[in-house]
Order: sequence, then C-alpha cells, then structure tokens
Amino acid sequence: MKKNSSITLVQFFWFFTQIQIAVSVLTLPYSIYKVAKTDGWLSMILAGIITQLLIFVIWKLGKRYPSMTFFELLESLLGKYVGKFVSILYITYFLSLTTIILIFFNFLISVWVLSQTPDIVKIPLFVLGCFYLLHSDLRIIARFLTIIGPVVLLVPFLACYAFFDSEPLYLLPVFSSDTVDILKGVLTGSLAMQGFLILSILYPYIEGSDKEKLLSATYANIMVTAIYVFTIIAAFVYFSPGQFEILPEPLLYMVKTISLVLIERIDLIFLAFWSVTVLATIVGYLYIISTGMATVFQRSSSNRLGFNILACVIITVFALIPQNLLTLRRLLIYIDYIGAVFVVVIPILLLLFAVLFKRREST
Repeated sequence: MKKNSSITLVQFFWFFTQIQIAVSVLTLPYSIYKVAKTDGWLSMILAGIITQLLIFVIWKLGKRYPSMTFFELLESLLGKYVGKFVSILYITYFLSLTTIILIFFNFLISVWVLSQTPDIVKIPLFVLGCFYLLHSDLRIIARFLTIIGPVVLLVPFLACYAFFDSEPLYLLPVFSSDTVDILKGVLTGSLAMQGFLILSILYPYIEGSDKEKLLSATYANIMVTAIYVFTIIAAFVYFSPGQFEILPEPLLYMVKTISLVLIERIDLIFLAFWSVTVLATIVGYLYIISTGMATVFQRSSSNRLGFNILACVIITVFALIPQNLLTLRRLLIYIDYIGAVFVVVIPILLLLFAVLFKRREST
C-alpha cells in the first residue's frame, strides 16, 4: 500500500459508488427499455453479476501487483512501449466517456433548469468546480465523496413514489424479449457501471487486506446494482410502454409529478443535489485520466497539476462543440461496444497473461 495518500475502506466504498452512478441513473431506464423492453430489470441484474466478476478480475490483478496502479501494471506486464500505447488508448477512451457524461448532464440542465444560460457559461463553471476538487490530495477527494455519498440514496427514496400509483402488470410477461435483446440490455447496463475500474487505480492506496478491499468493492457494487434495478422497476411500473418511447429521463418526469403542500418542483431540488454527484463522478474519471497521463510521462502522482488542467481543458473544449442529441445517442452505442473491449476484454487478457506466464510484482 502507498502510504502517502492512503484512504480507508469506507472512503473507497463511497468513491466506488459515486463513480458508478451519474447521469446514467436518470436515463438508464429509457436506454435499457429501448433494447430489452420490460425485461430490462433482468438485464440489469445480470449486468451487476458480470460487473462483480470483472471486479474479481481486477482484484486478482491487484493482488499480483499490490503497489502499482493499473497504468503502472500495463507497463510492467506488456513492456514499456506497448504498455504506454495501451495506456494512451485508455486515457483517450476515458476522456471521450467523461466528455459525453458532461454533455448529457449539460443537456439535462439546459432542458430542465437553465434553458436561457449559454453553454459557454455553464460548462466551464461546472468543470472549474471539478478541477478545484481534482487538484486536491486523494484523501481530500475521498473525504468529499464520502460526505456526499448518501445523496445517491435520494434516487431509491424518490423512486418509491412510483409504487403509490403503479401498474405491476406493465412488467408482464417476463422474458417477453428474446435472448439477444436481453444480452444487449446487459451490455447497456454493464457499461453504465464501468467506473469499477477505479479499483485498479486506487488499489495501492486502500488501507486494509486484499480480502477487505474485495469485500468493500463487492458491497458497493451490490448497492449500485440494487439502486439501478429498483429505479428501473419503479419506472417500468409507473409509465406505460407507450410513454417510455417519448420519456428519455423517466426518473425526472416521475419526480416532477410529486407535489407537496409547501414545496413545488421537487425535480429541480433533486437536480440541484444530483449535480454534486455528477461532479463527483466526473472528478473520479478525471483522476483516472490524470493518473494515466502522469504514468505515461513518468511524473509523480503528486505532480499532476499540468495533467489536471489539460484533462479539464480537453473535456471543456469538446463539450462546447455544438452537438446533435440524436447523433450523440448513436455515438453512445459505439462507445458501449468500444467500452466492452476496455473494461472487459483487456483486463481478462491481462490476468490470463499474468497467470500463464507467472508474472507478478517483484518484491
């Protein structure tokens, strides 16, 4: 374990949880319905199981290289030049993914809250907040994510409202979709949870035994999967299949219908709180990116200011490019398939390579 910026198991639990849940929880019921229909909740359960298996793969790699981050591990396993090349591919992928998260969140804010505020104001201000947290020490980042962690519990709490005016028959018949569509839903659900790669970055910094690290990641994955499944089921029993065709953010539309005596527009209050969770998710991905850049250019993890600035500037510039939402949704489909290579195929191949050739960190 690297002592200079160690974090506790509880802090890692919330770090893991925060990076797994972002804008996707607001749109996932719609996205997964488009491919798996009302069997989407089954796809999400399978996605959680697959994610757990991939967490086990990352954990096994971490056990073999306990003091190395994922990018350091790549150079150790694949050699200096091939390892750096693969690291650059990962950095590019996470930059693209972070930019897409920022674009979709900006779209939500533009539609639901700040329709008259130009993107040139909203996006840089939001990224500035991300940069301020990103440039802090890892312990400070972890403490912040731990403090705001319980905000994610707002989702299942508000989703409970759906069951006061629900129609469980909307879930029937079970297995109405064919196997291929359910598997496509699994892919959609799995890639909404691909933040689990943060385990490979934080592994050397987590206090505790190898078993405790695995258990902490497992508990976080179970909670994230449960939140996703509960939200999907709540949306499916609240909205009819016909309504799902025209509601890309079903959770927000559901929350919008909640009306209290003294409080109106609960959806706007929810978005205000949820923006902090999205910030935490983007910071988590930016931390992965800057760590990768520091490894590629052989800089210490404590000297990442330039890489932090570069990563923030890149996502800001690309997020400000005028986008067509339909084109972005189609692009997201390709990102899903590319993501399968980075979060599924490559980690498995790395573990097989390490096992077959008996590679591990030299002591």
